[in-house]
Amino acid sequence: MGEEEIPDIDLKKTVEEGKKEVMDLRMKEIEKNLKKIKHKIVIISGKGGVGKTTVAVNLAMSLASIGLRVGIIDVDITGPNVIKMLGVNPEMKPRVDVEVKKFYPVNGPLNVKVVSMAFLTDSTDSPVIWRGPMKMGAVRQFLGDVFWGELDYLICDLPPGTSDETLDILQLIPDENVIVVSTPQEVAVMDARKTIKMAMIMKRKILGIIENMSGFKCPHCEKYIDLYPPGGVEKASRDYNVELLGKIPFETEVSQQGDRGLPFVLKFPDSESTKAFKAVVNKIQKLLGK
Repeated sequence: MGEEEIPDIDLKKTVEEGKKEVMDLRMKEIEKNLKKIKHKIVIISGKGGVGKTTVAVNLAMSLASIGLRVGIIDVDITGPNVIKMLGVNPEMKPRVDVEVKKFYPVNGPLNVKVVSMAFLTDSTDSPVIWRGPMKMGAVRQFLGDVFWGELDYLICDLPPGTSDETLDILQLIPDENVIVVSTPQEVAVMDARKTIKMAMIMKRKILGIIENMSGFKCPHCEKYIDLYPPGGVEKASRDYNVELLGKIPFETEVSQQGDRGLPFVLKFPDSESTKAFKAVVNKIQKLLGK
């Protein structure tokens, strides 16, 4: 008998095909799991320190305060701050259903469903020292293995920039709506413009841009003071033809309430920032209604 012929196999191609099959299957699972959520909103920013998490948390609270079913997912794996700003006890743990291999979000204020890496660490001082693949694995579990149930809105708070988590979320949720957050500061607007361009390249739907820390109202003379040269965010919205959803003024109570774990839209319902958030919510609902 002659030697048996060994088929010529392109191992690299076979591995890539296997990865694609696994990814396609995971995407189908995520799509099925998120099917009962009407609107998925992704909050992103080009740089850190612009108040992205503050916007995400108070947006979720504003939506929940008018009777909507809301969930929030903290996708900043290495720096999760959502539960701190919501005042949710980090010792609370998501309930796991072993039979269906799902786990349930923790209920926060106004019954907002919360999922965060902070629930899975030993303490608030425990760092998450993970490389990209592990972080992306956690993100996919948050989307595919959490029993979200029926929601009107799911708010996703992403880390700043174009990290693995951001790219993963933008790829895994095909019907998401992107909101970009920026301050009027020139370097923040520069990075926000890059973020808008990235979302456009990935063919994601950009719902609009929010200008945070827009101005400061003097407590003595009650005049508004521009903390940064104005106009940059408006120009970005015009240049890229995206909606300017609103301007959130700078108020000391906003940062203080975030540190104390009570969203300012609940603590100060008559503040200028709360009024601005209500206007943003109204505009979002109208845009999504279309």
